[in-house]
Amino acid sequence: MAGEVYLLWLLPLLQTLASYGAELSSEACREMGFSSNLLCSSCDLLGQFSLGQLDLPCRQCCQVEAQLESRKLYPGAILEVCG
Repeated sequence: MAGEVYLLWLLPLLQTLASYGAELSSEACREMGFSSNLLCSSCDLLGQFSLGQLDLPCRQCCQVEAQLESRKLYPGAILEVCG
């Protein structure tokens, strides 16, 4: 019984500590079912599907998208295959 009470107290504490700017490893994210290509804008959509409890781990596993201003468009490209 005392062990269960201890775990009930420890779990929220660990979640709180993990939430302060900690990013999860790619392996931990994969184990939770998140893709390595997860974009942070996808985390914004979780609330629409009543999945707000996944917001924190989603944000710890997501990749920030490049800003539109920093993207450079080129008129074309040439692909050369050697060998």
